[in-house]
Amino acid sequence: MERIVIFGATSGIARAVAEEFLAQGDELLLVGRSADALKILARDLEVLGGGKPVPWFIWDVLDFEGHAFRFRELISTHDVKGLFMAAGVLIPQKDCDADPAKTTLTFNSNLTGPAAVMGLFAEYFKEKRSGFISCLSSVAGDRGRGSITAYAASKAGLSAYLEGLANRIQHDGVLIQTVKPGYVRTAMTEGLQSMLIASPAKVARDIVKAIRCRREMIYTPFYWRYIMGVIRLIPESIFRKLGL
Repeated sequence: MERIVIFGATSGIARAVAEEFLAQGDELLLVGRSADALKILARDLEVLGGGKPVPWFIWDVLDFEGHAFRFRELISTHDVKGLFMAAGVLIPQKDCDADPAKTTLTFNSNLTGPAAVMGLFAEYFKEKRSGFISCLSSVAGDRGRGSITAYAASKAGLSAYLEGLANRIQHDGVLIQTVKPGYVRTAMTEGLQSMLIASPAKVARDIVKAIRCRREMIYTPFYWRYIMGVIRLIPESIFRKLGL
């Protein structure tokens, strides 16, 4: 029985993606660092799935020394056909400015850790000559941002890593997908008021559909592709004055 690994499963978007896959008949494996949170999510998904068991697995994206061991343990007990990577944090820039450790945590959580994990899965899928990796990046990484400098830079690096990974294994039957959401109504955006904010369910439908269609890059909702196209064209001297 092949499963789709949902890494960072308890985040808002990851949960919605898990629900969408489940609704379409896929088998899941939830991965995260909190056993209590994973148990609750697994029970909820089991109810949604009509009682079908949903296993879970403890793995912290920041456990760099343990990544290889945890990966071997996971694939020794589960057949995997895909990975959805949703691990990440959004730490306010003022906190990063006050404490360099918060900047380090931002990069390790959003870029270094996910890249290390995805590299292991990429080699596994490459050997199978099948499978997919879909990863949450962000529209924030499309330009250097003064208001969220560390977060935007970490997502820019993540997008570049995914692009390079796709180029490296493009002939091996593996889909490497970069997902760039705009504003999504999750705990990470609590309190944000915007006409452009989307529901996790809408974003999840876009992601799963794009995986089925084997699209390597998606903006979700779709209009963010055009918004960011305009933003990328703004001269730097003007962009800085916008205070974004």
